[in-house]
Amino acid sequence: MLLEDRMNRYLRCIRSTGICLVAVSLGCISASLHGQHPDAVLVTDHVREATPDDFLRVTFVPAGVAVTTLARPGSLRAFATATEVYDPPLKLKDFPYYSGLVNDDTKTLVAMRCQPPQREKVDALLATWPNVFAAIQRDLHLDPKSCDGAISDDDTRAFCFAHAFKDEPGDNVPLSLAHSLVYAAHAFEGYSPVAAWLRNKYGVFPAFSGLGFSVKDSYYLDAQHPMSTQQILVKSISPEYVLKNVSLKDAGCRCISVAPYPGRAEDPMDPDYIWNAGGDGECKAVDTLSKAKQ
Repeated sequence: MLLEDRMNRYLRCIRSTGICLVAVSLGCISASLHGQHPDAVLVTDHVREATPDDFLRVTFVPAGVAVTTLARPGSLRAFATATEVYDPPLKLKDFPYYSGLVNDDTKTLVAMRCQPPQREKVDALLATWPNVFAAIQRDLHLDPKSCDGAISDDDTRAFCFAHAFKDEPGDNVPLSLAHSLVYAAHAFEGYSPVAAWLRNKYGVFPAFSGLGFSVKDSYYLDAQHPMSTQQILVKSISPEYVLKNVSLKDAGCRCISVAPYPGRAEDPMDPDYIWNAGGDGECKAVDTLSKAKQ
């Protein structure tokens, strides 16, 4: 049945009953009209149950800083989000909040869309505490026997902290979550070399929930700007992933850099524009975020 015929049928049904569900062989009308926008619940299920292969990452850097890897040199991992969650695109001023960042109109925007050609090179994982602990062990690949004696270096401390974590199945969700969260919280009690290592090597700060979601508006989280559990859970919206800090080429990234200009914050962070206008494996300077303004 042609789309026009189905649409006519749909409109007739609306006129006769006010509300109607029309079953067709290829799915519902909304799916036919918006093939690029599947149901939100299916998108969420896909990007969490199965790790996606299409990521977005933004950062703001001083003018003249060259970005050639996902995160800064020396980091082991970089955070990114799933591209399909941001379709249709948000304005730049709104996008960073969902990743626990803030827009900075004074700095150069670096936006990348990455489709890794070899998934094993980026080892993308949903950013949960169990996955982070597993990634630390893979990234450092130390002998567990090194945890038996005195530990004198931070890499070994981080490895042993991760290695000691056990994700045991349970039949009580609050207790299972508490097991992971309480264990992870030990790394942030007082001064901790493990917490310092997590910040420097993984970009994991106290604003990281370990639930697989970025906490919106958490950029300024501190003693003067605290959040309640209710706020944290409500603001856990956008899925986040930890990827190995590889070159933009190895991560299959197209990247743009956009210097400040009037109205930049109001322009869309369009993944398709980033992909089409960006450099292949390198950051290409563009004048604006909007193709219409080029």
